[in-house]
Amino acid sequence: MRRGLRLILPLLLVVLLVGTALMAEQTHMIYVTIPEFLELELSATSIDLGSFMVNGVLMDRIASTEPLVVKYRCNHTSGWELKVSANDFVHTARADVTIPAAYLSWGKDADAINNVMANHESVVETGMDPVDASINIYYAMDLPENSLAGEYSSTVTYTLVAL
Repeated sequence: MRRGLRLILPLLLVVLLVGTALMAEQTHMIYVTIPEFLELELSATSIDLGSFMVNGVLMDRIASTEPLVVKYRCNHTSGWELKVSANDFVHTARADVTIPAAYLSWGKDADAINNVMANHESVVETGMDPVDASINIYYAMDLPENSLAGEYSSTVTYTLVAL
């Protein structure tokens, strides 16, 4: 029996080596490039919060009833931030008359408009993963004390930053 194994084992080894020697294999690489996306879109170019005088009553605070929809998309590998900032309100008839931007607040919920806007940027959203989303933003303004009557405007800027 040992003699039979001595003959079969070398024959089996030769078959395995010859079978392996008859095989060929090659590989190649496939490359693709996904471009970086950085897109930002606002649903409106202006928002009118209205008057502090409603039905003969002076309101302490007025708020937007419809949201500003901010659509944003980013796939930067180091993450992203969506920021908002505002300039001081300027009287339309007298550029020397202003109201600080801190009287304006923003929020993601109509019932929670409590992020005070100022001349510096506030972070609205941030993340490390790719994003393709939209967010509703509501505004409210507190009545400034001792302000000159008239219409005022402020420029609000949203910035999507790839980190």
